[in-house]
Order: sequence, then C-alpha cells, then structure tokens
Amino acid sequence: MKYKKLLVFLLVVLLIPINVSAKTLGDLKNEYNALEQAYKDKQAEIDNNQNEQRNTNARIDEIYGEIAQTEKEIEDLNKKIMELKLEIEEKDDQIKSVMKYYQVSNGESELLEYLFSAKSITDFIYRATVTEQMSRYNTNLIEEMHRLIEESKKAINDLHSKEESLKSLQDELRSKLYMLQMEAVNLSEEEDSIEKDIEASKSIIQFYIDSGCSEDDDIATCANEQLPYGTRFWRPLQSGYMTSTWYSDYLYDYGGECRSHAGVDIGAPTGTPVYSISDGKVVFAEYGYNGGYGNKIVVQHYINGQNYTSLYGHLSGINVSVGDIVTKDSVIGWVGNTGNSYGSHLHLNLCVGLNSCISRWQTTDPGAYINFPPNHTSYYDRTSYYAGYYSNPCGW
Repeated sequence: MKYKKLLVFLLVVLLIPINVSAKTLGDLKNEYNALEQAYKDKQAEIDNNQNEQRNTNARIDEIYGEIAQTEKEIEDLNKKIMELKLEIEEKDDQIKSVMKYYQVSNGESELLEYLFSAKSITDFIYRATVTEQMSRYNTNLIEEMHRLIEESKKAINDLHSKEESLKSLQDELRSKLYMLQMEAVNLSEEEDSIEKDIEASKSIIQFYIDSGCSEDDDIATCANEQLPYGTRFWRPLQSGYMTSTWYSDYLYDYGGECRSHAGVDIGAPTGTPVYSISDGKVVFAEYGYNGGYGNKIVVQHYINGQNYTSLYGHLSGINVSVGDIVTKDSVIGWVGNTGNSYGSHLHLNLCVGLNSCISRWQTTDPGAYINFPPNHTSYYDRTSYYAGYYSNPCGW
C-alpha cells in the first residue's frame, strides 16, 4: 500500500506542469526599458556609422586632390627632363665647336694655329686656358644635366608609386565605405525592428494591465485565464504558394553567415482572407504601411498547455481589434503588399511563449508546428498533409 501511494505521488509530480521561466508584468516592463535602451544604443551606432561614412568620404576626396597634385608633379618633372635634354643638345653643340680645334685638317692643326697666333706668351697661356676650361665646363655641365635627368626619372617613378598607392588606398576606402553603407542599412533595419518591438511591447503590457494582471503576476497564468484553450495549429490561408520557408534566406546579404528567414512567406492574391492559425486572443493590431511587416496582427495562443504567439504581416487590411477572441475560422485580415514587401503575400511568424513575435531572435520555425508543403509548391486547403517541407542548408 505504501508503494502504491509513493507511485501515485510520483505520477502527480511528473504530470504537474512546472514553469521554470515564469515571467511577470514587471519583467515585461523591464524588457520594455531594455528595449528603449537598446534603441538608444542602436541610434548611437547609426550616428557613429554616419560619422565614419563622412570621414571616409572626406578622405576619398582628399586623395583625389593628392592624386591630382602627384600627376602635376609628374608632368612638371617630365617638362624639366625635356628642357634638360634640349640644354644638353645645345651644350653638346658648343663642345663640338671647341673640339673642332683639336681636329687636324690638311696637315695643319687649327688649335695650334689659334694658340700660336697669340701676341704674347700671356695671350698664349690665356688662349690655352680658355679652350681647356670651356671644354671642361661644358663636359661637367652635361654630366650634371644627365644626373638631374636620372634624378628626375627616379622621382617620377617614386611619384608613380605614390600615385598607385593613393589609388589603392582610395579603392580600400571605397570598399570600406560600401561596407559602412551596407552596415547602415542593417543598422537601420535593426533600429526599425527595435522600434516596432517597443511599440508592440507597450501594447502588450497595456493588454495585460487591462486584463487585470498585477505587477508580480505570472503572465502565463494571468494570460491563460484570458486565452482560449486550443489543441493544434492550421495553415493561415485556405490556399497559397510557398515562396519562402524558414531556411530560405540562410545566406545573409551582408556577410554570408547562416541565418533563418524568421518565418514563412505564402504567396496569394491581395484580398485573400487570412485566418488565425488557432484559437487565441489579439494582443496587437497595427496599420503600418511603411517599413517592416506593414499592416500586422499579433495573436497569443494557449495550445496543449504551452503558450505561443503568432504574427501576420504585410496585410492589406485588418479585421480585428486588440482584445478580440479569435478561432481558427476567424478571418483576422486580408493578404496584401504593405511594408517591406515586393509582391502580394502573407508573412507568418511563430514564437514559443508570450511576446511580440516581431524580432528575428524571438521566432521559431512555423513548419515545426504547422504542416506546410515544400518551398515553391502550392497547397489548396488548410489540413491536407504534405511531406518535404524542411530544407536546411545551415546544418542546424
């Protein structure tokens, strides 16, 4: 009898659901404050990015000026080389004029004739000295000009190297600027996501306050008193075409690392009815045509003892209000093309737990809970079974 009682006790303990991560309304408010701080931090990152872009652009412009100055110096040196070559030609002609005195023609030396026509010994010495000095001077001058030409050529080579280095640096800065611009897009998207999280968090906190939850109440318990009980999920459209699954966007544009799509995309004509994936309560409904998920609805569910949150994005219209109780047969909105969307479709996020289900890091794979066909295939009802949904190139 004693063992039977012990067995019953153990069964009761095992069957009692234990919430090891209870979250209170106060916790939600702390998360809201953390989101606001994250938003400020993200704005600071954006400001730093913009400053770095400005500085990089300014340096690129400076390099244009340095390259132009280098090319001007190269042009000036080339002109100097041409002038030196002309001077060398002139001096060479002068040397030839002097050297002709050393040439002997018709058996007589013109140099000797010049020297011995001197009026005195002093004049003779003077003429010999002048002739020698003129020849030596012009020879030395030509040698100096050749040296200057070689120095100028070396300087030109150095300037060409400098020009190539400047162009290389400029290319590096352009690549850096491109990465900064890509980072700016990413930061802007993250800022927009955090901003939407803040809006959703504020709305959800107000929902729990209006539902009578106190600061220290476990929202799972408090919400379960408000949420209808469900047993399973259904596809959100009566028919549609799977344009993106959870793993479709595993190659992230700004780095190539593996990451998920955050949800699934189902293509359908604008105006197609969107159903709640299960019984639940609307905690967020917003018209937001520009950016993000556009017009969106967030519904919280209580399925087989577990809380879930679903988000429906890019809607053309909304058919519910915050606080509405919905079922799997409730038309909560209509397919559209609002927000960051490039064609009429429904974006569905699913999250485990009670949250806004807007941020990528909150979401889970809807295909793990809802039966969808493989990517780029169609379905024609909400219940038929399909195999082959999963395609996970990330290796998770």
